[in-house]
Amino acid sequence: MSLIVTATFAIGTAVEMGVLIFLSKSVDTITLINEIMLTFLVGIVVGRSYGKEFFEKMQWHLKSKTMPAKDILNGAVMTIASMMLITPGIVTDIAGLLIITPLTRGIFIDMAANFTRKRTSSGELFYFFKG
Repeated sequence: MSLIVTATFAIGTAVEMGVLIFLSKSVDTITLINEIMLTFLVGIVVGRSYGKEFFEKMQWHLKSKTMPAKDILNGAVMTIASMMLITPGIVTDIAGLLIITPLTRGIFIDMAANFTRKRTSSGELFYFFKG
């Protein structure tokens, strides 16, 4: 699994660099830097505001003694989206914006639920690296 994660980061970095080089030839450099900085700020705002809302929901679930499964998945997906927006690059910005959009967020929550369900049913408790 660690090889897959490493390969994903390497390929993702190469794709980001390729897209940035391609766009720098057709778009002004200042515009490109402004786009990256704007999505960085959006990522910070989304992360902070949704993080606060997430913790309030978790406190409510703990007080009412209910299972917060859907809220946990939603919080995890929104955390990934804000991290993608903070990461500089066009591809990660597009992916992050797709995740925070309410129309497409459900697709990513379903993907996270299927991933979690498959991993827990196979008995694997580690999601990335085994210690």
